[in-house]
Amino acid sequence: MEKLKSLVPETLKRMIGESSADDLPRTCSSLVDFLLHFEPFHQMVRDLADPEVALCGKNKEAVLESKQKGNKCFLSGDYANALDFYTQALIVAPVDANEDRNLVATLYVKRASVLHKMGLLRECLRDCNRALQISSNYAKAWYRRGKANASMGNYKDTIRDLDVAKILELTMGGKRQKVR
Repeated sequence: MEKLKSLVPETLKRMIGESSADDLPRTCSSLVDFLLHFEPFHQMVRDLADPEVALCGKNKEAVLESKQKGNKCFLSGDYANALDFYTQALIVAPVDANEDRNLVATLYVKRASVLHKMGLLRECLRDCNRALQISSNYAKAWYRRGKANASMGNYKDTIRDLDVAKILELTMGGKRQKVR
């Protein structure tokens, strides 16, 4: 999606950015005219709808397989491939049931670990925040976010995050958490 966004002409982006509510019909019309004749957009729509590509399909088995491959890559220090596998797992992860939400939060934290190792600290923080949106009582997400904040020099946030992680960990009594 980011690649597609980057291909939109600057003049069109500027027109949309500077538009007001009164300009909405004109700017929408300009954007639709552009997209109707823009092959990368049509390819993305085909990819989203194609069950073989599975960008819209949710498949727990594929999620678990990608997660396992990501774990192996992470353990061997192959962070680029680990990132790809965790991202692919997130794309096809179902989020309907509590168990699935737990899996999604776990995948965000795993990907955050990879991003941290790669020095992509803002992205790491973003994934920790996503995990915490799913479950505010996920100690590992608080811990990972604390580490990212420490690496970024945000020490006040680091202390808060690590304190919350410690409290949650103590509350759980060492038992594996259920994400809510």
